Amino acid sequence: MIFNALRKATFEHPFAVWGLALGPILVLAAGPIRRAVGFVAPKAIPESYPLPNRPRRATPGFED
Repeated sequence: MIFNALRKATFEHPFAVWGLALGPILVLAAGPIRRAVGFVAPKAIPESYPLPNRPRRATPGFED
């Protein structure tokens, strides 16, 4: 009975069956596989713009 339901699901929703079957395996195996093939993580994206180390000047023409 379970086999028939699983067989029906593989034909009607293959993406779900493959996701449930391979998902946990890939979650555990992805890190070591990436390290084995030499993947290097990219540098972190800056979270702020570097401000100049000087006093701010007023912009002429924008006074209220």
